[in-house]
Amino acid sequence: MSPSSTLPPDRSPPPPITDRVALQSTVEIALRTSEARYRRLFEAAQDGILILNAETGQIEDVNPFLIMLLGYTYEELLGKKLWEIGAFKDSALSQDAFRELQKKRFIRYDDLPLVAKDGTYVSVEFVSNAYDCEGIQVIQCNIRDNTKRRIAEIALIATTRALKMLSESNTALLGSETEAILLSEYCRIAVETGGYVMAWVGLSGDADSKSVTAISSFGRDERYLELANITWAESTYGNGPTGLALRSGKIQFVDCIASDPTMLPWRDEALKRGYRSSIAVPFKLPSGRMACLTLYSAKEDIWSTPERKLLQEIAADMAYGIAALQTAAANLRYQISLRDSLEQTIQVIAAAVDERDSYTAGHQRRVADLCTAISTELGLSADRIHGLHLAASIHDLGKLGLPAEILAKPRRLSTLEFGLIKEHSTIGFNILKDVSFPWPIAKIIIQHHERIDGSGYPAGLKGDELLMESKILSVADVVEAMASHRPYRAALGIEAALQEITTKRGIAFDADVVDACLRIFNEHHYNLEE
Repeated sequence: MSPSSTLPPDRSPPPPITDRVALQSTVEIALRTSEARYRRLFEAAQDGILILNAETGQIEDVNPFLIMLLGYTYEELLGKKLWEIGAFKDSALSQDAFRELQKKRFIRYDDLPLVAKDGTYVSVEFVSNAYDCEGIQVIQCNIRDNTKRRIAEIALIATTRALKMLSESNTALLGSETEAILLSEYCRIAVETGGYVMAWVGLSGDADSKSVTAISSFGRDERYLELANITWAESTYGNGPTGLALRSGKIQFVDCIASDPTMLPWRDEALKRGYRSSIAVPFKLPSGRMACLTLYSAKEDIWSTPERKLLQEIAADMAYGIAALQTAAANLRYQISLRDSLEQTIQVIAAAVDERDSYTAGHQRRVADLCTAISTELGLSADRIHGLHLAASIHDLGKLGLPAEILAKPRRLSTLEFGLIKEHSTIGFNILKDVSFPWPIAKIIIQHHERIDGSGYPAGLKGDELLMESKILSVADVVEAMASHRPYRAALGIEAALQEITTKRGIAFDADVVDACLRIFNEHHYNLEE
């Protein structure tokens, strides 16, 4: 009998020592490689990562991104309990929340306010998971900076509010019979539609008195204007937003009444009435005297650039409205100004979209120009062509409501990401649906990704259910997009773009529109200008 026959039938002899050493070495190399990969992901992550002791809440590790985001050093964070750090004090992430995490093993905050070491505000998405790591309970916290997204959301809300104000103010301009009614309506709209706490219009006195007289107001006043003693002189009572606006002729705003030194004379009374920030928009009356629309908000830091520009448009409309009421001859100028105001508002919005999505800056302008050329070839009236050009100029307005990182992603989008992108036509419609334009701009925008065979979105409309303007915009949008550069691909060229609409002529795209588009490129030698 051989020696091996004495072993149990289900066991093999152990591998030679040299093989065991080699196997152990391979395992150690794999372990070191795995640890190195984890460390690289941890160090290079573009989200903040905290590793906590699951029993004590002490920080055991922190990655560079979070150190940069909050401004604390590695040493200042290591070994501290989470609620001992200034960034997390008095926030939703308390000791009670930590105990809840120990029980539930998962906590998520979509909008957690943190304060960096230098005192700046940071809005983050905070996700914590408790898990077992080789017998040791640890908690991993992933922290994503939402500040830019939050700022964009605030700006979008403010812009939408101001657009609704503009729409209702235009109606007031047409319906008011006296200056008093007009100014009263503007103040009412600012409070009831704009959501401001109080609005008033002040008229500057002569150069000797430099007084400011409130000629209209609406909202939570409670004798504030009576007690304010506002002037436009270079003095303590003339250096607030209203006085400075009347003196300089330029818009003035205070982001925080509680801390701005120029608001010291009125601070206590303003805070009592819930005023937290203020903006003053000056305008010149036909007589040459200066007036000022002053608004107070219950929130701080709300005066975004688009909102300031739109409020300036509203103030300009007030001046034209007063002029129109004072003289019948000014009525025509006021009507022209009103239309110009709407169009300038559209240009402000178009610029805001281009600023948000730098990779496609100029796309809306080129699409608008191509729409004009196609609709002219089709023989549409000048008024319809003009309305279509304006709609095309802001057809991607809804992208203001989408995350910037998706818009600029240098690769093809996932199904989920593309689903978010598809929401932009609906978002744009919701922003503009209550704004009174002479053209169906909101409807054109929501239909610009529809197709005549029902394969488009968001509603799957077909054929005659679509406006002719929407059919034109859909063709122009596809041609410009394919012919131009995108973050995830190089430009495909105009030939490929024209082939695409030719292939889908009469199927996805209106045949007459496609034919007109082909004629202007092939026969009239149209170029998509940069």
